[in-house]
Amino acid sequence: MRSVFSKALSFVPVAILAATLMGCQHSVGPKVGVVRFQDGSCLTSGSIEFRNIANGMCFASRVNNRGVFHPADRNGIIGLPVGMYEVVVVQIVLTEDLAKNDHSHGHTVPRRYADYHTSGLQVTVEDNQVKPIEIAIRDDSEK
Repeated sequence: MRSVFSKALSFVPVAILAATLMGCQHSVGPKVGVVRFQDGSCLTSGSIEFRNIANGMCFASRVNNRGVFHPADRNGIIGLPVGMYEVVVVQIVLTEDLAKNDHSHGHTVPRRYADYHTSGLQVTVEDNQVKPIEIAIRDDSEK
């Protein structure tokens, strides 16, 4: 028959494992978002990057053909922690010699959105926020 002491020792590894796992978890906010133009149409190609204003940490994602993105840190962990972020949206379009109406990439993102100094886009992630991030892109003509 096991003593009370030996029974207690058998729970120590479980308690240490649980405490370690809980200590390694950090709260991440939204794990998904969408980029749309002012007319409601979605960005159909490109990438997006978020830079935390307080500590400079960056989170990035490709934008799929429905405008959806999943921001991840450089280790691939998806989600934006609490904080304020500057945002850039980059779209590389190979136009070659096609007329504007012959392109299949949808609206084109104005170049100012590709630079943190000129994009004007900011996002604030609140504590316990799970609502998807929504980014609105304005045409150059809608300044």
